[in-house]
Amino acid sequence: MSQATRSDLSKLVQMQELKVSALLLTALLTLTGCASQAPAAPTTSSAAPQVTQEPEPEPEPVYETAALTGVTYLEGENPYLAMPAVSAKIDNTSSGRPQLALNDADIVYVTRVEVGLTRLLPVWHSRMPESIGPVRSVRPVDAAIVNPFHGVFVFSGGQVPFKNAAKATGLVISDEDTEMNNDTYYREKSRKAPWNLYFKAQDLQALYADQQPTPQAGFAFDAIPTAVSEGVVAKGLSVKYPQMRSVWDLGNASFPWAEEPQTAWLRSQDGTPHTQVGGDQVAAKNVVVMEVVHDLSFVDPKYGAIPKAKLENNGGIAHIFSDGFYVKGSWSKGGIEDPILLHTEAGQELKLAVGNTWVEMMDVPKSVLSISFPEAAAE
Repeated sequence: MSQATRSDLSKLVQMQELKVSALLLTALLTLTGCASQAPAAPTTSSAAPQVTQEPEPEPEPVYETAALTGVTYLEGENPYLAMPAVSAKIDNTSSGRPQLALNDADIVYVTRVEVGLTRLLPVWHSRMPESIGPVRSVRPVDAAIVNPFHGVFVFSGGQVPFKNAAKATGLVISDEDTEMNNDTYYREKSRKAPWNLYFKAQDLQALYADQQPTPQAGFAFDAIPTAVSEGVVAKGLSVKYPQMRSVWDLGNASFPWAEEPQTAWLRSQDGTPHTQVGGDQVAAKNVVVMEVVHDLSFVDPKYGAIPKAKLENNGGIAHIFSDGFYVKGSWSKGGIEDPILLHTEAGQELKLAVGNTWVEMMDVPKSVLSISFPEAAAE
């Protein structure tokens, strides 16, 4: 074989090898393309399904009610509701007026004393003023009034039997002597003795906060009092005691627990408006006149008979004035530790208007109640 022939044959073999290589490459590319077009294997997710949480409902507001007024407060809004009450014997003569903080009291009792005069026995609980006075001596009826309210009872001296009766109640008895180691009591320099003794009420209450329970409720309250639902319209009233006159006229007054002025009874005494220190006229949402028989057996050598209202295990007629209306009912009291209760003439629970109350303890038959009605009602 010639040299040229071998060369041509060698080229031919190389060309065949190139063709085979090209065919193999083409086939490989084809297979790769098919593999890339194959569907991807399904994947699974491990994430938990999302749950939409409902918002938690707002908690319902919790209210608490003042035992001696029926006023409701948000729980914790009025810290005094968890504190003991403070009651005090307060002068009510022209020398003792104007008094301090009468409109802050939840209940005020007007009680007969000797020579035809009266003294006041207010009870402070849902509001506690900075100072109270002028403080005077204890009287025989006081123990039966203050016992159900617990707390601290303030007075300045008195007859030994009356002081012993007050101490027997179990209340904290506080006066200028018991507090001589602190500055709770003070003498008001602008007034003459004995009408110048005052005490710091908030400080005194704090001293005995852990020693006495909160007051026991007695009167019942409602937004629509019994006098409104069952009584008649009245314009005013007066109670004529032997040596003084208490008059209540229908009007309007502002109270710390109400946003707007309220229908109220405005007090006058002996022909002039009864005001407290600061000039505000004494005002009450309710006036209760209790007809009470008085015991005159205790006689003071200087002042004569000292009246004692007979409250324990007793009862009688009550005249109730609320929100410009009048209704006749009755009162009752069990033992010394029991509160005074009010009833309708049918014997049902009698409800007062929400707010403060003044109680005139009228000694029968020596004192006289007069009620003024509108002309249409009188006819």
